[in-house]
Amino acid sequence: VEVKESNTVHFMGVKIFIILIMGLGASYSLQLVGFSTGCAGCVLSLLTMKHTDWRLWYIEKTAMYKAGVAHVGIWKICFPPNLIGADEYSVVCCHDFGFNEKFFPLEMKLGQILMVVASFLAFFGLFFSFLTPWNIFCPGLTEKQVKLLFITGGLFYVFSSICVFVPISWNVHSISANKSIAFPTPFHLPSHPTTQRNGSAIYLGFMSGILLLIGGLCVIAQRCLVRSNRIIAM
Repeated sequence: VEVKESNTVHFMGVKIFIILIMGLGASYSLQLVGFSTGCAGCVLSLLTMKHTDWRLWYIEKTAMYKAGVAHVGIWKICFPPNLIGADEYSVVCCHDFGFNEKFFPLEMKLGQILMVVASFLAFFGLFFSFLTPWNIFCPGLTEKQVKLLFITGGLFYVFSSICVFVPISWNVHSISANKSIAFPTPFHLPSHPTTQRNGSAIYLGFMSGILLLIGGLCVIAQRCLVRSNRIIAM
């Protein structure tokens, strides 16, 4: 009987140990996934914001330009080639936009604002989700405080993803409807192109929003696995 009781106690101890290890591993995994995807989403949001290929603006030959594509971004536009041999020598003429240009449609004005906000929110998400510094400088944090840090970081990621999705989705709608942009006269561009297409910045933006959303959900979910008064360090 004593041998059976000993074996039962030993089996229960091993089972509890395995459960604890699995829980710890899951917590580490969620923290790693949340931080990694959030970091990637933050980088992609910065690339999306500065990219010129939000809209590919196809125009026919004019007195100023050869038939080609204008690359329209929220901070810069690159014009179609207008010089002989420009295609051969990759000559590209671009113009930087200021903040909130008067001729901008609403979705591009909003894009300038929300993409900047998204980058700041993503940065704060990184700050709160990378908790090793908290573990070093604030070792006495309680479980409640740790959970609050995780939730704060996760919410920053989620709000950042929303700020990315809104202007990206709105611009996709405008492109599909071939909506016009009243460019200034010195640009010599028609207000309506022959056709418009989504540029690579649109796809980068969607990838950024998805990664930020996944990162936020992982960081928030990790709080359920925090059971001690110490923060799990990466």
